Amino acid sequence: MEEIMKLARLILLMAILGASPALLALTGSANVSSACATLEFMAKMVTLNAMLPADYDDIGELYAMEESLAELNSLVCQPVILTEFTRGSSTYYNGQLVSIDLYCDPWFFNNGQLFFAAPGEDTVIYYPNGRIMAYSWMHGDQAIFWPNGNLATDYFRVFDETWYYPDGNIITYYAGYSGGRWFYPFQRLDGGIGQQVISSNWGVHNEDFTFLNFRANGSLFTTRERIRRKLVFDDFDLLDVPGVLLVVTRLYQAYDIAKEFAPADVNITGAPY
Repeated sequence: MEEIMKLARLILLMAILGASPALLALTGSANVSSACATLEFMAKMVTLNAMLPADYDDIGELYAMEESLAELNSLVCQPVILTEFTRGSSTYYNGQLVSIDLYCDPWFFNNGQLFFAAPGEDTVIYYPNGRIMAYSWMHGDQAIFWPNGNLATDYFRVFDETWYYPDGNIITYYAGYSGGRWFYPFQRLDGGIGQQVISSNWGVHNEDFTFLNFRANGSLFTTRERIRRKLVFDDFDLLDVPGVLLVVTRLYQAYDIAKEFAPADVNITGAPY
């Protein structure tokens, strides 16, 4: 009986080993997709911090980070497939190796800074400047930080939570809530107390929002416009606060590199892993 059990275990082990290349390929591909979604989310955070910096942020550093993310995106995330060769031989233009194996090993930025310890895993996520974006990435209910180190939110992908701009101003008290109040990162233009409101019913079809208009001399005035088409968001969309903010900045034709991180996908919002 013992010999039969040993034989059964041996057969099972052989079956597992025989199937492992295909299983590893499937798992590894999913890990890379997860990692590239993480990279896309990071690109949103970096480009927003560069567009809306705090007083003492290093703009040159933020622009360099954008370039670093763009190079990693071009090498690993934009190709249609990763071959067995490119999995372990993708190098930056300066010769720095991206990863020994993109399916399961640590990824690095072009300056040698660790991106994460393993793709698709619950791990610490680092920006190219060495600051931490998240301590426990695959857990939604934990803190997220801007590239400048300031807190973005205490509870990522949690409904009705507060998000902050890179300078500490409030974005919204109601992430993930269609019809919540969202703010621009500056004081009210009418001289009143508090931040200028984007909308008190943000994301709801046909509700009002404040649109900023710029005269030729650079002076600013506001008009009330209607929320329609791409400005209509459901609760799930509104959990992706950086993605929604980029839609707002695009109202004013502001350029951002995040558009380059989602091939054949015009929807900037979505789960980042």
